[in-house]
Amino acid sequence: MSFGPAVVSPSWLEAHRESDSVVAVDVRERRDYEELGHLPGAVSVPGDRFRDPSSVAAGKLPAADDFASLLAEAGIDPDDTLVAYGGDPALAARFLVTALVYGHEGSLYLLDGGLEAWRDGDDRSLTTDVPDREPTDYEAALCEDAPLVDRDAVEAAVEGDAVLVDTRTAAEYEQSRIPGAVHLDWEDLLEDGRLKSENDLEALLAERGIEPDERILLYCNTARRLSHTFVVLRHLGYEDVAFYEGSLTDWVRAEAPEWDPVELQEQVRHYADNGGFGAMVDELGEDVLGRLKLIGLYHQKQRGYFMLRTRAPGGRLTAEQARTIGEVADEFARAPAEYGGPDQNPVFGDGYLDATTRQDVQMHWIEIEDVAEIWDRYDAVGLSTMQACGNSVRNVVGCPAAGLDPDETVDIEPVVERVSQRFLGDHHYANLPRKFKVSVTGCHEDCARSGIQDLGLTPARKDGKDGFVARVGGGLSDGPRVASDIDLFVEPDQVDDLVAAMADLFMDHGSYLDTAVNRLRFLVAEFGPERFREELESYADFEFVEPDETLTMDYRGDHVGVHEGADGRSYVGLNVPTGRMGGDEFAELAELAGELGDGEVRLTPNQNVLVPHLVDDDLEALLEEPLLERYSPDPGPFTRGIVTCTGREFCNYGIIETKNRAIRWARELDDWAEQVGIADDHEAIRIHMSGCSASCAQPQLGDFGLRGEVYRDDYESGRAADLGLGGDLGNDEFIDWLVGKIPIDDVPGVVKATMCAYDADSEPEESFTEWADRTSNAELREIVTERPARDSPAIGTEVS
Repeated sequence: MSFGPAVVSPSWLEAHRESDSVVAVDVRERRDYEELGHLPGAVSVPGDRFRDPSSVAAGKLPAADDFASLLAEAGIDPDDTLVAYGGDPALAARFLVTALVYGHEGSLYLLDGGLEAWRDGDDRSLTTDVPDREPTDYEAALCEDAPLVDRDAVEAAVEGDAVLVDTRTAAEYEQSRIPGAVHLDWEDLLEDGRLKSENDLEALLAERGIEPDERILLYCNTARRLSHTFVVLRHLGYEDVAFYEGSLTDWVRAEAPEWDPVELQEQVRHYADNGGFGAMVDELGEDVLGRLKLIGLYHQKQRGYFMLRTRAPGGRLTAEQARTIGEVADEFARAPAEYGGPDQNPVFGDGYLDATTRQDVQMHWIEIEDVAEIWDRYDAVGLSTMQACGNSVRNVVGCPAAGLDPDETVDIEPVVERVSQRFLGDHHYANLPRKFKVSVTGCHEDCARSGIQDLGLTPARKDGKDGFVARVGGGLSDGPRVASDIDLFVEPDQVDDLVAAMADLFMDHGSYLDTAVNRLRFLVAEFGPERFREELESYADFEFVEPDETLTMDYRGDHVGVHEGADGRSYVGLNVPTGRMGGDEFAELAELAGELGDGEVRLTPNQNVLVPHLVDDDLEALLEEPLLERYSPDPGPFTRGIVTCTGREFCNYGIIETKNRAIRWARELDDWAEQVGIADDHEAIRIHMSGCSASCAQPQLGDFGLRGEVYRDDYESGRAADLGLGGDLGNDEFIDWLVGKIPIDDVPGVVKATMCAYDADSEPEESFTEWADRTSNAELREIVTERPARDSPAIGTEVS
C-alpha cells in the first residue's frame, strides 16, 4: 500500500501524462465522459461503479473483487500512477481512498480543481476519444494496515486516544456529534474549487486542534466528504490518519432523536438493509411513520409504501439532477403486482412522478428497502429529501424565470440557496408548530405567490439598494388569509436571518397542541401586523427599516409558452397537465435540456416545467421534439389551467380521485371549447381540484375551485365536489365557495354552463374573476345548479 494519496496541479499532470505509467481516471458518469469530453488519455471509472449502493452507510467500500474487475476493465495495472478527477472532488478522492485500502501499489493523486482547473490552462483541450488500453489482471485485497478502523477505535478516540474529526456539515455537527469531536467541513479546505494554500490550511487545522504529530480519526455520514479530508491530510504530511465508516446512530440519538432528521435518515438507512418496513415499525413503533415526513417520506394509504418528496430550491434542477430524479422514478416508483403492477394507473401507467405547487417532485410506491440507494444517488448529484415535508422550513419557492426575466430586480438564486442550506438538517428548526413556507421573487410579477406564504418576499428598494419587502401570515386551507405587508425592507443577505427569527418567534408563540390554529397565519392574525412586526424585530439581529418603494407591478399566473430572456436567448415553459410525467419522460427532458440548453430544468408553482437558455436553432429543435406533443408550450386553455393534488389514489385523506379525472376533463373541455369557438379567447381556464377539504391544489386560487366530498341523497351516494368561483391572487382574492356536493360526474357540465354564461354576459376585456365578482352569488348558484336563484348560500361553515 502506498503512503498517499496526495494532491497535484494540472501543470504537474500536463508534464507527466505522456508517461505510460501515469493514468488519469475520470470518475464522472460514463455518459459525461463520452459526450462532454475528458482529459486526453483518461480512462473512465464512474463513481457509481465503486460505491456500494446496498450499503447502509453511504458510499461504503465495494467488494474487493468488484473493484479489481473495474480497474482491470479500465486497463489499470497495480503499479500505475493514478490521477483521479471529476466534477466532484470528493468523489474522485473516494476512488483514491478505495484504491489505497485495497492495496494499489502505485502512487495516488487527486487533481486539484478537477476538470474545470484543467480547462483553465492554455492549450488544454478535452477529447471524446477513448484510449485503447488492454484489460489487465488487476487484483485487490483489503490491506492489513488499511486506515479503516472499527467501533472500538472510535471509542478509544473518545477516551483521548486520537483527535476525532467530524467532516459533516456545520448544521449536522451543531445538532449532534460524537463527544469530543472537532468539526472540519471538507469544503473549508477549498477556495473557488481549488485547495487552499498550505499556510492557510495549516493555520485552519491548527485552529481546530488537528496537528500533524497527533493520531487523527475521521468520521462522517457520507464517505465522499470523509475521503476528501483524508486525502488532503495525507497530502499535508499527516502520517497517522484513519477513518471510520460504521453507524453513528447511538451517538446521534443523544439529542431528542425522535425529531432529529439526521437521526431519522440513519435509522432508515439501517432498516433498509435490516428488515425493512416491518422491522422498523416493530422496533420504533407506528408513530415513526409520522416522523419520517421530516426526511421526505409520507406513508401512503397502501401499507408499507411511501411517497418520496424531493426538494428543488427555487424550482431549479441541473439536467443531471433532473435525469437522476427521472431515473429513480422509472426504476423505483412502481406498483407491486397485488396493486396492479404496470397497469395500476389506466392513464399514466407506472414509474411516474408529480411536480408540485411548491416546486418539489413526488413519487409513489417507494419501499424502505430502496430508500438508502435512492439517497446515495441523490447525494451524488446534490439532491435532498430532508425536510421536504414535516413541520420545518419547507422548500423555498422562487420565480421560475429567475435570472432570465429582463425586468428582474434581484438575483434570488443565492438567497434561495442560503436559506435552504441554513435550515437543512438543523435539529433546532426540525419540529416547528407547523410547516413554515417561504417564497422569494426577484421580478416584478410576484411569480412565487407571496400572498399565500408564511413569509413572502417581493422586490423593493431602500436608499438606492435593491432588496425585498416582507409579507407575512398568508395561507389557504381552513381559514385562508392573504399575507400582510409589514412594511419591512430586507437586504438579500439578511433573508436567512429573518427566516430564522420568524421561526424562533413561531416556536415561542405558536401552538404545538391545537392543530386547528397552529398555522403561522393565525398568529399574525392574533397579534395584528404591527405587533407581529414589533415582536419579530425583537428576535432579529438587524435593525428593521421601511422600503422607499415596492416594485411588484403585476401577477403572473404561469410561464407556459416561448419567452425571450434577458440575454436574448429563449426559455420555454412546458405544460404538464396535473404535474404528472413518466420518470423516463422527465429523464428525457433532462437530456434535451443538457443537449440544447445550458443543462438546467426548472419547476414552476403551476406544476409545469421550464427549459431555459435556448438559442434560436436549439429552440426550434426542442419545439420539434415528440415529447412536446404531450407536454406542449401551447396547450388548450383547460389543459393549461388544470392543477390537482395527489387525490384518493394514494392520499389517506383523499375523497375523490384527481389526476386521471382531471386529465380526462381537460381534454374533453378543450375539445368542447374548440367546438363552441371559445378556445382562442382564453389562454388558461384554471380548474384547481383538491381531493379533500385541504388545499394542496390551492383551489382558492382557481377560476373554478373544487374540493372532494361525498354526495348522499334519499336514493344514492357517491363522490362529489364543493365548487367555488373567481379566485385571483393577483388581486388578493380567494374564491367564494358557492355550491356543495355536486356529483362528481356533473362537474364538467357545470364548467361548460358557467363558461357559456361568462362569455354571454361579460363586458369587453372583463376577466372571469371580475365577472364572478360582479355577478351575485345567487345568480352564479342558479347557473351552476340549474335551480332558481336563492339568497341563502348552498354551502357555508356547515359543509365538511
